Amino acid sequence: MKKALPIGNDDFTEIRENCFYYVDKTLMIRDFLRMKDKVALIARPRRFGKTLNMTMIRDFFDITKESESLFSGLAIMDTEYAEQMNSRPVIFLTFKDCKGITSREMFSLLKKELYNEYLRYEEILRNSWDTLNPYKKQDFYQMIDILRDDTSTYIQFVTALKDLTSVVKSHYKVAPILLIDEYDQPIMSSYEYGYHGETATFFANFYGTALKGNPFLEQALLTGIQRVAKESIFSQLNNPQIYTVIDQDYAPYFGLNTEEVSELLDYCGLELTEEVKKMYDGYHIGGIEMYNPWSILNYAKRGRLENYWIKSSTNFLIRKAMSDADKNFWDSFDLLANGSEATVWLTLDTSYIERESNYSL
Repeated sequence: MKKALPIGNDDFTEIRENCFYYVDKTLMIRDFLRMKDKVALIARPRRFGKTLNMTMIRDFFDITKESESLFSGLAIMDTEYAEQMNSRPVIFLTFKDCKGITSREMFSLLKKELYNEYLRYEEILRNSWDTLNPYKKQDFYQMIDILRDDTSTYIQFVTALKDLTSVVKSHYKVAPILLIDEYDQPIMSSYEYGYHGETATFFANFYGTALKGNPFLEQALLTGIQRVAKESIFSQLNNPQIYTVIDQDYAPYFGLNTEEVSELLDYCGLELTEEVKKMYDGYHIGGIEMYNPWSILNYAKRGRLENYWIKSSTNFLIRKAMSDADKNFWDSFDLLANGSEATVWLTLDTSYIERESNYSL
């Protein structure tokens, strides 16, 4: 029997345990360890495998698991870094669903995500509190109460990330890895629905206290669609190494390259024809020709050339940018629409959500 395609499934453990078709991206773990960034942010478009890669890294390092069977036969096992499997505590959060029409809705979902991770560690730490500082225990359970209380204010949990890293390090005597998937979704939501000014200071402090100068943190990796700016709401967070679509680092690990697409389609009895390339190609990430995995997987399953990606996420930023575009933008757009090349200038020190310019990345 052929392996099923993991359409809509972005959990590494589920994909490996249930024998779904998997394109090996595990050498990303090697690069993460080699580069030794204290805080790294990888910015990629929607549906490019960010969550799957983050759960892969989580499952590799998580000290509470035994992951050898999950990674059996994958590339990372043939490297010197395989011995670091299950060697570190991991704090894993995904904010991809933390969005709301109002700030209260958004913060309620944000608290729920934090609450679930606190509860996971409460179960882990329950039998070892006697070895920890009693004040840390008190603060830990107080934060659980705050996150559980729907009436608590965001000021009360602004240090929730840093506090959790402190407790985890105290328990394991090893600083944790912090993984935050879709870190910018709540910020995008606040921008789209008009409460950005109300929440900007919170996010500056929320990320700043956890990621800058945190002695309880080993490494942090964030993914999202927007880069962190050096100023504005992220004035406290000026230490991340940022990897965008123009960087070679991490370029092979998000999306599918031509060889990977050809192998996948061949497995499904299809070919990588010029029509398929014309429909789904169009990304150059770090100089590598890449395809959107969501579109390719859906085409591989259905065998029909359709616009699978178009309804898979909100297009608010694109619509906003195009409605505010100047003449230079439309001149370049017309060139691209006619099949020609266009050279554009980009401002790399800010993001569109913080500086509404067609030249922001």
